[in-house]
Amino acid sequence: MENSDGFLRNSKKIQKTKIIPLRWIGNFCGEFAGNHLVKAFDLDEDDNLGFRFKYHSKMWKYLNKPYEWWGTYYTLDLKGWENDLL
Repeated sequence: MENSDGFLRNSKKIQKTKIIPLRWIGNFCGEFAGNHLVKAFDLDEDDNLGFRFKYHSKMWKYLNKPYEWWGTYYTLDLKGWENDLL
């Protein structure tokens, strides 16, 4: 954190588990879940709600569960950012 550019100074890291392999699995699945969510949003904007939309929605649902259980979250302190800007 000492070498950060200031972005992480106002954030807090929340690790859902202390078991490192589970954390790796959760974070790995979370990366792929995000890609499926973006593709589902893109298909939704085009009003293409067929098989591909359902596939990407289900994949996001199933791949995001390990991330919710074991992944690493970052929370931002907006008050700290506000004080830095003023």
